[in-house]
Amino acid sequence: MSYRQQFHPPPFYPRFQTLEAWNEYRQADQIEYQAIMDRNEAVFYEQYGAHMRAQEEQRAAASASAAAASHGSPLFTLSELGMDDSPNFQNFMDPPASG
Repeated sequence: MSYRQQFHPPPFYPRFQTLEAWNEYRQADQIEYQAIMDRNEAVFYEQYGAHMRAQEEQRAAASASAAAASHGSPLFTLSELGMDDSPNFQNFMDPPASG
């Protein structure tokens, strides 16, 4: 036996004796629902706006760093990478015998 078969939903008729009472209930419920949805929409747009601003700031920072990086040379040197060669060692194919 399903839950709904075992526990039937309460009937609306005893709660609302007249059609006017039912319509008042529906109108009040609709107003409450609309207020909840308006609040949810405001929160959504606030959070969405903050997210979009953060993304725009990240794009601007990435664009600025890319622009700054493009002013340098397009090739890296060993000194830029912190891997300076010893001035005594000039040719890796023919290393000095003493070492």
